Amino acid sequence: MAIYMRLLWLEKPKTIIEIGAKHGGSALLFSDLSKIMELGCRIVSIDINPPLFLDIESVSFVHGDILKIEEVFDKNQLYALPRPWFVVEDSAHTYSACLNALNFFSTVLQKREMMAIEDGILAELGLTEQYEGGPNRAIGDFLTQTPNCFDIETIYCDMFGVNATYNPNGYLRKK
Repeated sequence: MAIYMRLLWLEKPKTIIEIGAKHGGSALLFSDLSKIMELGCRIVSIDINPPLFLDIESVSFVHGDILKIEEVFDKNQLYALPRPWFVVEDSAHTYSACLNALNFFSTVLQKREMMAIEDGILAELGLTEQYEGGPNRAIGDFLTQTPNCFDIETIYCDMFGVNATYNPNGYLRKK
Protein backbone atom coordinates (compact mmCIF):
# COMPACT_ATOMS: atom_id res chain seq x y z
CA MET A 1 0.00 0.00 0.00
CA ALA A 2 2.83 2.40 0.80
CA ILE A 3 4.34 1.90 -2.65
CA TYR A 4 1.01 2.64 -4.34
CA MET A 5 0.49 5.71 -2.16
CA ARG A 6 3.89 7.08 -3.14
CA LEU A 7 3.36 6.19 -6.81
CA LEU A 8 -0.02 7.93 -6.96
CA TRP A 9 1.34 11.01 -5.21
CA LEU A 10 4.37 11.31 -7.51
CA GLU A 11 2.78 10.20 -10.80
CA LYS A 12 -0.64 11.87 -10.39
CA PRO A 13 -2.58 9.71 -12.84
CA LYS A 14 -5.92 10.95 -14.13
CA THR A 15 -7.10 7.37 -14.80
CA ILE A 16 -6.31 4.13 -13.01
CA ILE A 17 -7.13 1.03 -15.04
CA GLU A 18 -7.26 -2.05 -12.88
CA ILE A 19 -7.43 -5.48 -14.48
CA GLY A 20 -8.84 -7.89 -11.90
CA ALA A 21 -11.48 -6.46 -9.56
CA LYS A 22 -12.30 -9.50 -7.39
CA HIS A 23 -14.61 -7.95 -4.76
CA GLY A 24 -13.72 -4.33 -5.56
CA GLY A 25 -11.47 -3.58 -2.59
CA SER A 26 -8.54 -2.23 -4.59
CA ALA A 27 -10.81 -0.04 -6.69
CA LEU A 28 -12.28 1.40 -3.49
CA LEU A 29 -8.77 1.94 -2.10
CA PHE A 30 -7.64 3.70 -5.29
CA SER A 31 -10.78 5.85 -5.20
CA ASP A 32 -10.22 6.84 -1.57
CA LEU A 33 -6.53 7.59 -2.13
CA SER A 34 -7.38 9.67 -5.18
CA LYS A 35 -9.85 11.71 -3.12
CA ILE A 36 -7.43 12.17 -0.22
CA MET A 37 -4.68 13.31 -2.61
CA GLU A 38 -7.13 15.46 -4.60
CA LEU A 39 -6.10 13.79 -7.87
CA GLY A 40 -9.55 13.84 -9.48
CA CYS A 41 -8.78 10.36 -10.72
CA ARG A 42 -11.18 8.04 -12.54
CA ILE A 43 -10.89 4.32 -11.78
CA VAL A 44 -11.93 1.66 -14.30
CA SER A 45 -11.86 -1.85 -12.89
CA ILE A 46 -12.14 -4.71 -15.40
CA ASP A 47 -13.00 -8.27 -14.43
CA ILE A 48 -14.65 -11.38 -15.86
CA ASN A 49 -17.03 -11.23 -12.87
CA PRO A 50 -17.14 -7.57 -11.80
CA PRO A 51 -18.77 -6.84 -8.45
CA LEU A 52 -22.31 -5.74 -9.17
CA PHE A 53 -23.25 -4.65 -5.67
CA LEU A 54 -20.70 -1.83 -5.37
CA ASP A 55 -21.62 1.71 -6.28
CA ILE A 56 -18.56 3.92 -5.92
CA GLU A 57 -18.75 7.43 -7.36
CA SER A 58 -15.41 7.55 -9.18
CA VAL A 59 -15.25 3.84 -10.11
CA SER A 60 -16.62 2.03 -13.15
CA PHE A 61 -16.71 -1.75 -13.00
CA VAL A 62 -16.49 -3.23 -16.49
CA HIS A 63 -17.00 -6.81 -17.61
CA GLY A 64 -13.99 -8.09 -19.51
CA ASP A 65 -11.21 -10.62 -19.92
CA ILE A 66 -7.50 -9.74 -19.99
CA LEU A 67 -7.07 -12.26 -22.80
CA LYS A 68 -9.52 -10.15 -24.86
CA ILE A 69 -8.53 -6.74 -23.51
CA GLU A 70 -8.59 -4.99 -26.89
CA GLU A 71 -12.26 -5.95 -27.29
CA VAL A 72 -12.99 -4.58 -23.80
CA PHE A 73 -11.38 -1.25 -24.69
CA ASP A 74 -13.20 -1.05 -28.02
CA LYS A 75 -16.62 -2.01 -26.61
CA ASN A 76 -16.39 0.38 -23.64
CA GLN A 77 -14.63 3.26 -25.44
CA LEU A 78 -11.82 3.25 -22.89
CA TYR A 79 -9.18 4.75 -25.18
CA ALA A 80 -10.62 8.22 -24.47
CA LEU A 81 -10.03 8.04 -20.71
CA PRO A 82 -8.14 11.05 -19.30
CA ARG A 83 -4.35 10.87 -19.30
CA PRO A 84 -1.96 10.06 -17.76
CA TRP A 85 -2.93 6.46 -17.07
CA PHE A 86 -1.72 4.07 -14.41
CA VAL A 87 -2.50 0.42 -15.22
CA VAL A 88 -2.57 -2.32 -12.59
CA GLU A 89 -2.59 -5.88 -13.99
CA ASP A 90 -3.91 -8.00 -11.12
CA SER A 91 -6.04 -10.63 -12.87
CA ALA A 92 -5.16 -14.29 -13.39
CA HIS A 93 -1.39 -13.96 -12.72
CA THR A 94 -0.70 -16.52 -15.45
CA TYR A 95 2.11 -16.07 -17.92
CA SER A 96 -0.35 -15.72 -20.81
CA ALA A 97 -2.53 -13.16 -19.00
CA CYS A 98 0.45 -11.02 -17.96
CA LEU A 99 2.09 -11.26 -21.36
CA ASN A 100 -1.16 -10.28 -23.08
CA ALA A 101 -1.44 -7.26 -20.79
CA LEU A 102 2.15 -6.25 -21.52
CA ASN A 103 1.67 -6.64 -25.26
CA PHE A 104 -1.56 -4.63 -25.32
CA PHE A 105 -0.54 -1.82 -22.98
CA SER A 106 2.85 -1.47 -24.67
CA THR A 107 0.89 -0.18 -27.67
CA VAL A 108 -1.65 2.06 -25.89
CA LEU A 109 0.29 3.60 -23.02
CA GLN A 110 1.88 6.93 -23.78
CA LYS A 111 5.43 7.93 -22.97
CA ARG A 112 6.10 8.03 -19.20
CA GLU A 113 2.80 6.37 -18.22
CA MET A 114 3.06 3.56 -15.68
CA MET A 115 2.00 -0.04 -15.41
CA ALA A 116 2.23 -2.43 -12.45
CA ILE A 117 2.22 -6.19 -12.89
CA GLU A 118 0.97 -7.62 -9.60
CA ASP A 119 2.05 -10.69 -7.66
CA GLY A 120 5.38 -11.68 -9.15
CA ILE A 121 5.97 -12.85 -5.57
CA LEU A 122 4.35 -16.12 -6.69
CA ALA A 123 7.85 -17.24 -7.66
CA GLU A 124 9.08 -16.88 -4.07
CA LEU A 125 6.03 -18.83 -2.90
CA GLY A 126 6.86 -21.74 -5.20
CA LEU A 127 3.69 -21.28 -7.27
CA THR A 128 5.11 -20.44 -10.69
CA GLU A 129 4.42 -23.85 -12.22
CA GLN A 130 0.65 -23.59 -11.79
CA TYR A 131 0.75 -20.08 -13.31
CA GLU A 132 2.87 -21.01 -16.38
CA GLY A 133 5.81 -19.13 -14.86
CA GLY A 134 3.56 -16.26 -13.83
CA PRO A 135 4.20 -12.53 -13.87
CA ASN A 136 7.99 -12.71 -13.50
CA ARG A 137 8.39 -14.94 -16.56
CA ALA A 138 6.09 -12.69 -18.59
CA ILE A 139 7.96 -9.53 -17.56
CA GLY A 140 11.35 -11.12 -18.22
CA ASP A 141 10.37 -12.47 -21.63
CA PHE A 142 8.64 -9.26 -22.67
CA LEU A 143 11.53 -7.00 -21.65
CA THR A 144 14.03 -9.30 -23.39
CA GLN A 145 12.01 -9.29 -26.63
CA THR A 146 11.16 -5.56 -26.53
CA PRO A 147 13.96 -3.84 -24.60
CA ASN A 148 13.02 -0.35 -25.79
CA CYS A 149 9.43 -0.40 -24.55
CA PHE A 150 9.47 -0.11 -20.74
CA ASP A 151 11.90 0.82 -18.00
CA ILE A 152 11.70 -0.93 -14.64
CA GLU A 153 11.02 1.78 -12.06
CA THR A 154 13.33 0.78 -9.22
CA ILE A 155 12.14 3.78 -7.19
CA TYR A 156 9.03 1.69 -6.53
CA CYS A 157 10.38 -1.87 -6.85
CA ASP A 158 13.18 -1.18 -4.37
CA MET A 159 11.46 1.24 -1.97
CA PHE A 160 11.98 -1.16 0.96
CA GLY A 161 15.05 -3.00 -0.40
CA VAL A 162 15.87 -4.63 -3.73
CA ASN A 163 12.55 -5.99 -5.04
CA ALA A 164 11.08 -6.09 -1.52
CA THR A 165 7.58 -5.95 -2.98
CA TYR A 166 4.80 -8.23 -4.14
CA ASN A 167 5.62 -6.95 -7.64
CA PRO A 168 9.33 -7.65 -8.24
CA ASN A 169 10.48 -5.76 -11.34
CA GLY A 170 6.78 -5.15 -11.85
CA TYR A 171 6.62 -1.35 -11.86
CA LEU A 172 7.12 -0.38 -15.48
CA ARG A 173 7.28 3.00 -17.18
CA LYS A 174 6.64 3.40 -20.90
CA LYS A 175 9.72 4.73 -22.70
